Amino acid sequence: MPTESALCPYIAPKPSRALAAFLLSAHGVSLTAAWLNPLPVWLRLALSAGVFCGGWLAWRRWRQPAISGLRQSADGGWVLQPAAGAKMEASLLGSSLANRYFVLLHFRAESRPLALLICRDSLPADDFRRLRIALAIAGKGVGNDSPLNP
Repeated sequence: MPTESALCPYIAPKPSRALAAFLLSAHGVSLTAAWLNPLPVWLRLALSAGVFCGGWLAWRRWRQPAISGLRQSADGGWVLQPAAGAKMEASLLGSSLANRYFVLLHFRAESRPLALLICRDSLPADDFRRLRIALAIAGKGVGNDSPLNP
């Protein structure tokens, strides 16, 4: 088993309150827009049902993420801890994104793609900074926003 990296130790993101607020407001605005449109009532009900189902699925995924923890190994790979199942090794893809508000990680593990969104309030500030720096050093997801800025 690879040893743990000092740059990005094991992190276990918790559900983000900012993401929950965004999900609730986006679905609330969508529901309001469906009822403010001059559409027939049956179409408003159908749109409302679709928004409600989408919101419910998003809320479930927010409450029970597929990945409960991750760490970077010394060789530069990543070890993911699924919410249900054994640990798996994964490689970080170049489509990952890091900025000061969130980190979007794209992995390939066991020949299937996985995505993990980590908001700034999901981790302690020091762990979030370490994760962004690890991505910057790996050259993944580095844009105009420097990962060293708070």
